[in-house]
Amino acid sequence: MRPRTQLPPAWRIVSVLGLAGLAACSAVPPPAPPAEAPRPVAQVNLAEQTLTRAIRAAGQRPPNLARARSLLEGLLAADDPSARALHPYARALLEQLSERQRLSTLNERLTEQLERSTAALEESEQRSAALQRKLDALAEIERSLAPRGPAPQR
Repeated sequence: MRPRTQLPPAWRIVSVLGLAGLAACSAVPPPAPPAEAPRPVAQVNLAEQTLTRAIRAAGQRPPNLARARSLLEGLLAADDPSARALHPYARALLEQLSERQRLSTLNERLTEQLERSTAALEESEQRSAALQRKLDALAEIERSLAPRGPAPQR
């Protein structure tokens, strides 16, 4: 059997301090929960749900702008505090939707105008080609009717 060796006094102090530290850690209470815990999805208020639905309706492909507009107008008509807090966002989104509808209408109008112009250009090119053929035919008739005399002398 081996003889038991004694630790130097400094090591005894370190081990006692380590045990005291571990004992102190076990007495520390658990951390307190945060002041405002995140709300579960089920508790999101109605105004936020309405705004989210309006954003989704506007972002669909193709966008359902009429539904998004009606949801935002309903949110702006609501007078509860949670809805009033979202009014600036709803107004901004409603302005964007109005601009998108205006640009969409303008795009449709310009597309129709372009189609009409393209059809008119094709018709004009066909008329021009027909007139050129007639002009070439007249020039050929004129050349065939002209008398062919002797070449002029110099």
